[in-house]
Amino acid sequence: MSPAQNNGIPNDLARLLDGIGARVTASRPIDHGTQHTASQGTETATINVYRTGKVAIGGKASTMKRALEEWRLARAGGGAPSGDVASTGTGPGAGGLDSTPRVGTDEAGKGDYFGPLVVAGARVLGKEAAQKLLGIGVRDSKTLSGYGAKKLASEVIEALGSENTRVVVLPPREYEARRTAVGNVNRLLGEINAQIIGELADEVELFVVDEFVREARSYIEPHVPDGIRLEVRPRAESDAAVASASILARARYLEEMDRLSERVGFELPRGATHVVGAARRVYEERGMEGLAEAAKVHFATTERVVGEVRAKAGREQC
Repeated sequence: MSPAQNNGIPNDLARLLDGIGARVTASRPIDHGTQHTASQGTETATINVYRTGKVAIGGKASTMKRALEEWRLARAGGGAPSGDVASTGTGPGAGGLDSTPRVGTDEAGKGDYFGPLVVAGARVLGKEAAQKLLGIGVRDSKTLSGYGAKKLASEVIEALGSENTRVVVLPPREYEARRTAVGNVNRLLGEINAQIIGELADEVELFVVDEFVREARSYIEPHVPDGIRLEVRPRAESDAAVASASILARARYLEEMDRLSERVGFELPRGATHVVGAARRVYEERGMEGLAEAAKVHFATTERVVGEVRAKAGREQC
């Protein structure tokens, strides 16, 4: 039994915590329930579990808290909790195995200041392929540790065959050029999704996309080949094809971040909320050229860092 389960929290939440390498480090009674403190490295979050079944997540923004919020929202919405194995039903959390040949896509890195934008696609041709994915434990990549995502990505490729997967990586410079050319990042995601379905369309009847913005359908639909039905919905990782794509995208994003970190000489942070210090260091050591190699410089973080460094230099010259 996992440490989380020993603390009496819901089984699906226990599986999520175990999957991302987090532990419950403390528990205490609160009005009408129990508050648990979860830790993953230096990250902590509070999880209030009420006797009514309601769950509330607290703490500073972090990768772990984001995974917990995804789980909570999926649970509240009636979908499969993020810690559960994904199903291949036509809707969130639908039971059974759907044999409809499909492609699922998902992305990683869109909201991260450092690193590339990665979009992945997985083609699942029938019930047997879906069963293989369920057998290896495919699920939303946000419930996995970095090591777990990389390990499971190789198993997804082995289960489906490399000919049934695609991973598109846009390093920061290429990302900025293409984003500028099409107008914004969501149009760029639509363009890449269209590219992937074009490459994996053979024998496919359904294209399932994790909704990256409300307008996602309008960006993608004109490019979907005739005879293929398009399904765009939030939390689409409940579909095994999308969950597989999620794992492929996250694993590749993490690999690219490892390479970038090695290049700049220190570990670059994920996300967009605790990156100013690292951005300042890259800019001071490598200038704007170096920052553009490592970061999505259209983020407001860039303007802030450049302004702060220049202001500091001005003060020192006085």
